[in-house]
Amino acid sequence: MTAGSRPHRAVRVLRPELVEAIAWRNGAGTTRELVDDPAGWRLSVAELERNAAFSEFEGLDRVFMPLVDVVLWIDGVRRPVGRCTVASFPGEASVAVELVAGAGRAVNLMTVRGRCSGGLAVVSRVEWERRDHDASGLFVDLGAEVVEVEVRVDTRP
Repeated sequence: MTAGSRPHRAVRVLRPELVEAIAWRNGAGTTRELVDDPAGWRLSVAELERNAAFSEFEGLDRVFMPLVDVVLWIDGVRRPVGRCTVASFPGEASVAVELVAGAGRAVNLMTVRGRCSGGLAVVSRVEWERRDHDASGLFVDLGAEVVEVEVRVDTRP
């Protein structure tokens, strides 16, 4: 952690199935918005049902973790992204997803550039069961996988 920043310390386990799906900004898919924090970050789980263009979000940085193998086309460049692998890119980039292993879901963390940053990491179900659940953290329970979410909010004026 760097001076002038603090980690997000909510102790929460989020379950996407408890949240209603809404359309993407561009209408090309659906997502379940889990957190929309006024500090400048948003966490959602997208349903990847077909090849589709992503909505653009000027001034945001995106951390994207598909739960199936996909190919991302980022500003015309082909980038294979394996299951539970993180891809990061600017929100204003032209991005499309190509499903190479069928439909699935993806965890999407968006942060306001210069104000927040973050990351995603998979925790195996076995490791999850062994964890001390009194410890702080933010997690998305996806059944077979649990995704740990880390968000850093800049506290400098």
